[in-house]
Amino acid sequence: MHPQNMDLAYFSLLGVVVSMLVSILPALHIYNVLGIFLLFVLKFEMSMTSMQLSALAVGMIVGYSILNTVPSTYMGPGDESLSYYVLPSAQWTSQGKGFESIILTGIGALGGLVLLGILAPVFLWILPGLRSITSPHTFWIIGAVIAYILMSEWPKGVSQSRVTWNNFLEGWFFLGIGLATFFLSGLLGFIVLSRTFVPIDFAFQSITPVFVGLFAIPWLITNIINVGEIPPQHVPQSIDLDWELCIRGTFGGALGGFFAAFIPLVTAGIGGLLSGHATAQRDSRLFVMSYGTCKTVYYVGSFLLFFIPGLSFTRGGLAWIISPLGPTITLQEYVIFIGLMLFSAGISFLLLFPFTEMILWIIEKVDYHKISLVTLFGLVPVIYLMTGFGGLAIMIVATGIGLLPVMFQARRMNLMGVLLLPVCLNMAGYGNDFLKLLGLL
Repeated sequence: MHPQNMDLAYFSLLGVVVSMLVSILPALHIYNVLGIFLLFVLKFEMSMTSMQLSALAVGMIVGYSILNTVPSTYMGPGDESLSYYVLPSAQWTSQGKGFESIILTGIGALGGLVLLGILAPVFLWILPGLRSITSPHTFWIIGAVIAYILMSEWPKGVSQSRVTWNNFLEGWFFLGIGLATFFLSGLLGFIVLSRTFVPIDFAFQSITPVFVGLFAIPWLITNIINVGEIPPQHVPQSIDLDWELCIRGTFGGALGGFFAAFIPLVTAGIGGLLSGHATAQRDSRLFVMSYGTCKTVYYVGSFLLFFIPGLSFTRGGLAWIISPLGPTITLQEYVIFIGLMLFSAGISFLLLFPFTEMILWIIEKVDYHKISLVTLFGLVPVIYLMTGFGGLAIMIVATGIGLLPVMFQARRMNLMGVLLLPVCLNMAGYGNDFLKLLGLL
């Protein structure tokens, strides 16, 4: 709070407010908003220092990781990380306890950010060595993650036929959809990563049509055709929570979130799945709270790695967006980042309560089916302006793949094959061989 840094606090506060507005709009991710904003900064050469841009980004990512839980609880998941949370969230919302679910998630998120602040000095000492140890083995770590994702899928058939083959085929139908989703999205990833389909000015947004098609449009379509109504929500005066649950939820979520932040291409949904199984989370309160920690540590932690002096570690979409205009990283910038992170966390958590009430009011007054419909038709010209006809073609293909898990009740997490499969094979040294097999090289 030194006077010379007050402008950074103002930009962080602005970032939190922007993240709140972005969270209301369906299918809009904070990375895309910041990427478009960066285009204006570069094009018009706005008088904005690199640290001010970083402070704005800190406020936006912290605010988004905490506040986006509210619309995702009442309006459906918007990305892969939120799909990890949708099952318990939907159950609580159907019981009128959506508000309680949101507060537990917010407490978990706040705990994760406080834990990052406490461990910030330790990161300076331990992460350089940890990076040296894990870097040569990244490809098989990602390969093990892929194997676990595919092997942890379970049959969802309910057939009680006396014919064994009927039960077998029904169970493998859902498993087959999951496998098809993973490998089709992986094939799309190979094509997109090996060919340029967008104008060079928008090269850093080249993956946007893919993720819009895989995650955003299927979510919007689900919202449009969904005829269900949200039951009246109870606003509790207290939360059933104790210190033991807080510690367990924060610890388990932080494990998954940090693993996702540190290992490339692993997202919060995957990290949450791994940590939830590793720590045997069975209490629904523990699950919901640890999700808040996992998602926040993933989003903010991957950006924090960018500010560690001497590490030269770029993880997560936000770090890649900021890196062209990023500040010179010294210990002072690292300390300022931690301060801005905790400042934004406090503001975001205080906004969580009125923001939840505002979303409930919007749901009561505005037909969200229509909002989703308008957003769906609005995405098409936006993608065209950003990426041209090539981007639209990619978005259409990705939408077809993204609808598979929605229509057949498979994991949306399998869609992350779009990045996991090509990058893993490239790291293992087989990427070019596979591209030759596909005729792309």
